[in-house]
Amino acid sequence: MDFASALNTPASDVEKPPVLPQGTYIWSVTKIPTMTRTNSGEWDIVEFAVTPVSAEDDVDPDDLEAFGNLRSGMNRLAFMFPTDPAKEADAKRSLFRLKQFLLRTLRVEDEGTATIRELLDGSVNHQFLGSAVWRQDGEDTYVDVKNYAPID
Repeated sequence: MDFASALNTPASDVEKPPVLPQGTYIWSVTKIPTMTRTNSGEWDIVEFAVTPVSAEDDVDPDDLEAFGNLRSGMNRLAFMFPTDPAKEADAKRSLFRLKQFLLRTLRVEDEGTATIRELLDGSVNHQFLGSAVWRQDGEDTYVDVKNYAPID
């Protein structure tokens, strides 16, 4: 599709595309996770860009065919850390969950001396199992990645 030509399409002719079908997929981390702070400054966020690479048996094949290329199912996983010093315990819990995701779920190699930053940098192309779960917001359907687990 030529995007410049597509801009001449009447808005009433633009239809909502199908969303990634619910079910279990093998996901891959596609780039080095980003680290940002919310505009309010209340949270630091580590965000993983992930893409489904294959679908498991619980994904409806007809729905998957209607969706199209799995690469279009790009998504993200976010780990949020409060910046308020009074919430240090919450920040430590978040850091522990991030560590578990990197080491146990993605199985990023660590010889016992790697920092979290080094593990984040090493996470690219690592894969995991995760469920695509629909979340409704009015008329819009969003896909969240949940229930992630290592690939055995």
